[in-house]
Amino acid sequence: MSVLEVSGGISKPIAPGPKPAASPGRAALRQYLYSLSGIAGAVILLLLVAMTLFGPLIYHVDPLDIVAAPFTPPGSDALLGTDYLGRDVLAGIVYGGKATLTVGAIAALITIVIGVTVGTISGYFGGAADTALVKVIEFFQILPPLLFAMVLVTLFGQTLTTITIAIGAVSWPSAARLTRAEFLRLRGLDYVKSSRAAGATDRHVMLRVILPNALPPIIIAATLAIGVAILFESGLSFLGLGDPNTMSWGLMIGQNRNYVLDGWWTVVFPGTAIFLAVLAISLVGDGFNDAINPRLRRRI
Repeated sequence: MSVLEVSGGISKPIAPGPKPAASPGRAALRQYLYSLSGIAGAVILLLLVAMTLFGPLIYHVDPLDIVAAPFTPPGSDALLGTDYLGRDVLAGIVYGGKATLTVGAIAALITIVIGVTVGTISGYFGGAADTALVKVIEFFQILPPLLFAMVLVTLFGQTLTTITIAIGAVSWPSAARLTRAEFLRLRGLDYVKSSRAAGATDRHVMLRVILPNALPPIIIAATLAIGVAILFESGLSFLGLGDPNTMSWGLMIGQNRNYVLDGWWTVVFPGTAIFLAVLAISLVGDGFNDAINPRLRRRI
């Protein structure tokens, strides 16, 4: 609504001023809502998370209990059939999702924490520190990640904790290289030099000045790291290195891989759950990329 200005006894409407700019977070959220793939990924991911959280409250079947004859096909006795021991496949998917998604999230967190820490120190200080840390990154990059994870799990035991730490320990070099590249790009800009000239400490410049501006690609890498960690856990379980005491989607595939011709549902249904989880996380990452990347941002 316009405001009237009285001048010489004549009322003149005053044009309304420009609307205040939306906060960066709100603008990114609005942009994310324009990404159909991002919305689809978020919906699928929320449904999977809801299933793992509330499914056990509705479906009261222990995934380790024998409920019917082995390889009972999907039907009234077991909605998604039973595996080679007679365990309920649906119960395994409902209860196993918690372990699979938790491993993916925590392993990705470990990956990002190690990678961002190493990349920040390397890219900010440069010189001898950068040279030494780049050598460490290259050393870990030339090691086959899956083989290295298998060695760690074999040495320290097939527990879910060991598997999670092993996945995070072998997956951080790519995050470190990404963070290092961002710090090398940003540390020479004027606002960083101004902060140093004003007497800011190295810690303040790294954490408060450069890191917030380097976060967009790191956030996208973190979302994708969750999907990679889920696939890693599934691969280890497929090779027989999963935690036998904790049901997970990867463990279901690993334990039934030799019986796929006798009961296809024992592998297809948990495999579909893994596929949907990784697809949803990838779509969410694409949505974040559209929301954060200014070159892809549409005018709102």
